[in-house]
Amino acid sequence: MTKRLIIIRGIPGSGKSTSAQKLVNELTGEGKTVKHIESDMFFMKDGEYKFNGKLLGVAHKWCFDTVFNSFNENDTVIVSNTFTTMKELAPYMDRAKVEGYDTTIYRMANEFQNQHGVPEETLQAMKARFVDCESEVIIKA
Repeated sequence: MTKRLIIIRGIPGSGKSTSAQKLVNELTGEGKTVKHIESDMFFMKDGEYKFNGKLLGVAHKWCFDTVFNSFNENDTVIVSNTFTTMKELAPYMDRAKVEGYDTTIYRMANEFQNQHGVPEETLQAMKARFVDCESEVIIKA
């Protein structure tokens, strides 16, 4: 059975985590073993989100390593992060290609309330640097 990497990208508040959870439920119902990972999980401590910008690089490395280690026990791994640039997407796409995993990229094009209180100026900066990925599927609720 071919392993599958699903990448969900979008600015904070676009519905990445919600869509990932729906996919986990759907694919699990089809008998797949599925894991969902995002860099924000690194900052969860005792059920609370405690962001530390100084650890962002560490969080992204943790996320990348966790995604690919999760294929040891799962058919499908879903990673949901902002992935605003190709530089952020490329390591995941490159590794999946080397490993022979099918890859699907979803871009969330919604604007809901972001759950982590990301400041408006940060959201605008993310929108400004956000690039299209030719193979992505755009999701608008």
